[in-house]
Formats: sequence, structure tokens, C-alpha cells
Amino acid sequence: MTKLIKYLLVIATVSPCRCFAQKLLISYTTELQSDFKKGANWVNLLRLDFSAPLGPSATLEAATLSTAKTRAESLANDLQTFSNIEEDNHPLAAAILGIRQPMGNSSLFIGIRNLNEDYFTSPATSLFTNSSCGIFPTLSADYPIANYPVSSMGIHYELQHAQWSLQASLYNGKASYRFTGKENVFRFCPKHDGILCLTSFSYQHHDSNYHMGFALHSGMYRSYAEGDTEQASPKEKKEIRKIIWGYAEQTITPRLQVLLQVSAQWHASQGCKHYSGAGLVWQCGKTEGGLFTDYARFSHSHECASEFTWKIPCLGKGFIQPTLHLIHQPEAHYLIGLLRFGYVLPAL
Repeated sequence: MTKLIKYLLVIATVSPCRCFAQKLLISYTTELQSDFKKGANWVNLLRLDFSAPLGPSATLEAATLSTAKTRAESLANDLQTFSNIEEDNHPLAAAILGIRQPMGNSSLFIGIRNLNEDYFTSPATSLFTNSSCGIFPTLSADYPIANYPVSSMGIHYELQHAQWSLQASLYNGKASYRFTGKENVFRFCPKHDGILCLTSFSYQHHDSNYHMGFALHSGMYRSYAEGDTEQASPKEKKEIRKIIWGYAEQTITPRLQVLLQVSAQWHASQGCKHYSGAGLVWQCGKTEGGLFTDYARFSHSHECASEFTWKIPCLGKGFIQPTLHLIHQPEAHYLIGLLRFGYVLPAL
């Protein structure tokens, strides 16, 4: 695997004659958060995307994520994370680094990648800022997997046939953002870290989308939630977690869509057991609004979260998005307001 990474880097640096169609895309998202009391936070995400041809068909793909915020702790002790861009300060974390090979109506990617590049990226789910609309907590909670902003080595396959599409991935069971050390992003060690396998089917009919997926994750012990296998007892058995999900974006009128989500996992001692959500997305001129509520049942508690958001285009490639979150837990309630601004620079 180390030889593969060296091969990718060598090709990217010593083959300028083949990289005549290089593309660099820069996107920046910034967000002001408030709990309407005394708390405030400023969150930032900078993403760089680069691609270059490596011959008649293969393409080198690379992307980095840089996250920064002014407040160490979150404004809400919520279980689902109300902001899908808020993370600890990480400069230049690798999101993608690998080779994509098209094969007719399919393609194969080998290298570093994270789940957010391919799964749970439909138009309606992408509008909302709650992390559960980006990746369901049945898959992300208490899992050390390749979920934003960390990545891991893996293989991703896509097949498109008429209105149907298939995605299948195999990842190292534990992800990272580091480039050196024992737990670096280039690591591929299923024996120690476990393995993550995902399969997703999608069907598109007119402007409606339907998705169903299944995942298996092995390599986690019952006694930990952060993937630290060193703390487990030698006699303790590893768990195999099974997760299934489905969601639909049903068009009611040309300007109104209904979003429905459901997911469950079983035979696991930690994390989110069940998740369901429903919402509306509507178009009003060039702007887009959304109302969404979900319920997540965890092994130790449960949470209901609602979101009202409005996305307004501005400055050509930019947008402003005010959002209101209402979060309810048995022991606490939170009201959070966001003002998000995003801008994408033209490809260089």
C-alpha cells in the first residue's frame, strides 16, 4: 500500500506533460453560531480540490480539508452535531488522494477517501446543516470510520445504468487525518483496525430520488467508543456491526419535495440504534428553504432535533444560509442559530 501511495505522488509530480488539463477548485465556508445567551462560535472550512489526467482515461484526484473554530467546546452537548462543518482545528487533512479509472458506465477509485464524498449526498439532504442529514448516526456515532474530516485507505466502485446506480466501498476500519506515525491516513491494517464495507443502491424517477444501503463494520470491542483497541481486554471479542438505511426525496410539485429517512443497526453495544427523519424542501424563486425533524435512539439516551433553514444565492458562486436548530434531550434543551456563508472560486 505504501508503494501505491509513492506511485501516486511520483506521477503527480514528474508527469507535467500529461497533466495539461489540471483543475484546482477552492471552496470556503464560514459560519457564525449563537445560543442566544452568552455563547458564540466562529467555524471555518476551507476545501481544495485538484484533478489531473494520467493518460487516456485515468485521473489523479486529490482534496484537502482545513477546519478552524474559535471555541474549543460546542455550544450544545447534542448527540447528532447540529453543524456539519464544525470540527477541531485540523489544517490540510486529506479528504481524497488516489486514482480514478473509468470503465464504460462504471468507475473504480483506489486511494484515500471518506464516505462523505459519495454517500448521503442527494440534493435535499445536502441543503440541511445537521450532520445527521449528511451521514446517519447509526453509521457515524461511536465509529472511528472515514467520516468528515478524517479519511482512510479504501476502494470505491460506482456503476450507472439508466435510472439506476450502484456504489460499493471497502475501507480500513479506522480513519485518521495524520500523515505520519502509527495511525496515519495511509494505513491499511484490517487485522488491527477492522474493515468497513458499504453498498448503496439508488433509483431516480423524474425529479425524485430513492436510496437504500447496507454496511458492515468489524473490529470494534464492546468496551470502547473511539476505536482504541489498545484498551480492550485480550479476552474480549470484537463486534460486527450491521447497519441498514433508506431515504427518499419525493417530488410533490416542481417546487416542493418531501424527504423521508430511516436507519437501524443491530448486534452492537454502543452508538445509535435507530434513526428516522422527515422534512420538506421548497423552492421560492432562486432561494431554497427547508424544514426537517429527526429522532435518534442511542444506547444511553435519545434525541429529537429540528431544523429550519433558508439558502439564498449571492455573489454568483456564493450563498448565505440562516438556520435555526431546536434540540431536545431528556435532560436538556438547546436553541442554536447559525448564519453560514459559502463561496466557490472558479476552477483554475
